[in-house]
Amino acid sequence: MELSFSLISLLLILGLLSGAISAIAGIGGGVFFVSILTLLFFIPINIAVDTSTFIILFSSLAGFITYLRQKRTAFKLSLIFSSFSILGSVLASVIFSIINIDNSILKLLFAATLLIAGLNMIYKARKSKNHNNKQEINHAEFSLNNQDDKLNFKKSIPLFISAGFTANLLGIGGGIINTPSLNIVLNFPIHNSTAISTSIIFFTAIYNTLIKSVIGQIDYSIGLIIAIGAILGSILGAKISKKIPKVLLQFFVAAVLIALALRMFFY
Repeated sequence: MELSFSLISLLLILGLLSGAISAIAGIGGGVFFVSILTLLFFIPINIAVDTSTFIILFSSLAGFITYLRQKRTAFKLSLIFSSFSILGSVLASVIFSIINIDNSILKLLFAATLLIAGLNMIYKARKSKNHNNKQEINHAEFSLNNQDDKLNFKKSIPLFISAGFTANLLGIGGGIINTPSLNIVLNFPIHNSTAISTSIIFFTAIYNTLIKSVIGQIDYSIGLIIAIGAILGSILGAKISKKIPKVLLQFFVAAVLIALALRMFFY
């Protein structure tokens, strides 16, 4: 694809918007990056998935650093959760190095994942709205020495593995599973959940990008341009997100996911 000045400008703007929304929602950005590449630029979804993984590495790094400075995430805690997410990505790498998935099936899986995640977030938002007194814990208070926290952590492990598996398969970062898992299962406030999710996405993206660079089909020219915009957007989004009310943030994430899912289904 020839990169004219107007196309470069468009890619930068789309990267900026995607990065900002992704940081606010804690969903990694792949849902937007893959959608942009396939729906707007007609890039085959397998190449879009690999390129999205490359972009996510940079955008999630920017978000991770910003959230770390805001003390909304924790390095050690993120590494613990990320270890299971990376395990899921390793499993996906092994399985799909043996089994090839047709692009049409990959597209349907991508759309279905978005739809399920969006509906799940609506359920959580409605539940939060009706149960404003539900006890939540700040990430700094989380401890595996606490029996309730330990039990919830065990419940979350399969979800983090699933997030990593999905991230590798669909190039979406895994945040659409991470954020609800942190918020619903571990009882972290939504603002902490989005921040920690971004941290998990970054560490998982390191592995996925290395793998995709060897056995994938990354479009580096387009990926780098979108990544530049996404980095700026991630920094902006991370600063904006703490000012958005909890329930509003949940509904916002859900609406974006469902809209993209429907567009992908009928594309």
